[in-house]
Amino acid sequence: MSRQTTNSRGPGICRPGPHVAAPTQGNRRRRGDDDRGLVAFHANGLGVRVLLRMLALFSTMMLPLVCAAGTPKVCITILHTNDLHQSLAQLPRIAGYVAEFRQAHPNTVFIDAGDWFDRGSSLALITRGGAMYGAMARMGYDMWLPGNHDWAYGGARLQELMRRYPVPVLGSNLGWTEHPLPKNVAAVLVKEFEGVRVGFFGITLDTYGQDPKGRPYIHVLESRRSTRKAVNKLKRAKVDLIVAVTHLGFERMKHEGKRRCPTDLDLAGEYPDIDVIVGGHSHTRLTEERVRAVYRNTGTIIVQAGASGRFVGKLTLRVDPDTGRIDSFDSETVPVTARMPEQAATADFLASQYAAHMPNARRVVATLREDIERYNAGYWYAEFLRTRTGADLVLLPVAAFYKEPAFLRKGPMTVERLRGYFFDKYLISMRVVGRDLRSYLANGPMLHRLNPLHDRGRPFSEDAVYIAGFDARFDKAAREVLIDLDPEREYTLVTPWFHSWRHLSAGADNGLPSRSFAESANPLPGLVHKEKKVLSFTSMKLLLDAAMADELRFYRKYTEPRSDWGPWKVFYETERKVGN
Repeated sequence: MSRQTTNSRGPGICRPGPHVAAPTQGNRRRRGDDDRGLVAFHANGLGVRVLLRMLALFSTMMLPLVCAAGTPKVCITILHTNDLHQSLAQLPRIAGYVAEFRQAHPNTVFIDAGDWFDRGSSLALITRGGAMYGAMARMGYDMWLPGNHDWAYGGARLQELMRRYPVPVLGSNLGWTEHPLPKNVAAVLVKEFEGVRVGFFGITLDTYGQDPKGRPYIHVLESRRSTRKAVNKLKRAKVDLIVAVTHLGFERMKHEGKRRCPTDLDLAGEYPDIDVIVGGHSHTRLTEERVRAVYRNTGTIIVQAGASGRFVGKLTLRVDPDTGRIDSFDSETVPVTARMPEQAATADFLASQYAAHMPNARRVVATLREDIERYNAGYWYAEFLRTRTGADLVLLPVAAFYKEPAFLRKGPMTVERLRGYFFDKYLISMRVVGRDLRSYLANGPMLHRLNPLHDRGRPFSEDAVYIAGFDARFDKAAREVLIDLDPEREYTLVTPWFHSWRHLSAGADNGLPSRSFAESANPLPGLVHKEKKVLSFTSMKLLLDAAMADELRFYRKYTEPRSDWGPWKVFYETERKVGN
């Protein structure tokens, strides 16, 4: 296919027309009547590539002639986003751009390829996804599918939001056990544009969440089997084009070397009936040059628009209405800038969410003079909680704050940023004797979690526990971990309680369960203790009180990693391998 950059509304090139609902049947050739030509086209890659190179030399001269002499083409545009990750600030401009584009190009479909939640604005965190999902529901999306991060607030919450905002969800590999999927979850969708029938299906990453017991509301089905089933269903529906909306990744990321789930490139090679793949997960910004290179090799158009709402993908297909085949296409990623008009409905909804849940979001409450490493952020937070609660000791698992960034970057710390880094948890206090705490800490892997470099032997599995009020160090010569607790002394210990989605009531938009759940919780099972109680304030209340009093002072406890951490990590990994 030669590169063509003609005006999609030009006379004799594309025939504009209204976007109408798909009829049940068509009276001309449809996919499924005879698929042999399509298979041959995909299989004969060498001949296609030679022809493409020849056409590329003459595309500028020949295009007006071909279009003028032939049947006018039907122009269909797919606008697409992916991996928005709670980038709320970008949403009104994206929506404004899409609405303005649609006015001039009615044959437009707007799609998102998953990962709405996690990272980004803490307003979405506070509302358990409600601010993000509600804003997106006002943006004019025709369909979307969830990504692996969209279970961040639990499957029950995900189902609740799907029902509240009935945007069609492409759920070709979504399943359920105890709770039926919402009616707006569809295995396939068919849309018709001036007689051209386009079929859509969605496949999300199956590496996580295939266990129905672990995800009783929505779990994930095996991707290849689900893809085959969806493609066959669309072929039976006599569609002209098949579009896969995927959250699989353009290609495997570094930490996914052993995964079995296919990538977009795998899907294109294994299922030649797929004409277009609109992808997500790998945060890849696919330039037109790369899109065309992949198309030359596979016969499939694969597009993806980066991440965090920095770009809107735009794919324009020119389809021959007589054959139902793609005649040519253009692909680009459009930067989202302040010059784009904001859509009022999305902007107003977000403004109301900020007013209700975080009215002081933009207030600067501290300034980080330098980058703070994740381990130093953990030690800072543990000491902050110890000082503010009056405890002797704090045990702080890394999951108490946002562990993904390697650093808290220097610069102003707003309330919104603060609430995004540090999660709101109930704090539980108890009295413990030194010998009992040492015994608890010395139990198996728990001892090695006191090393801030600790992980569970695979990427993104950091499981460290940061401490305040005492120290733990590795004696390389003795090959043991030393804990400086007085065995006879009684200490006050504070630790956060980590609730799950099971503790949250239906319809609650805040991130905390009732106190009764926390009062019955045992956050450190196996530790001998007494006088356990839930403190009257949560961790975020302590942070915000200090922030509003201008009392937040961030610092780095260690200017460089401590010398015993590295050997300690090596010792643990060796011990773990021997144990396996």
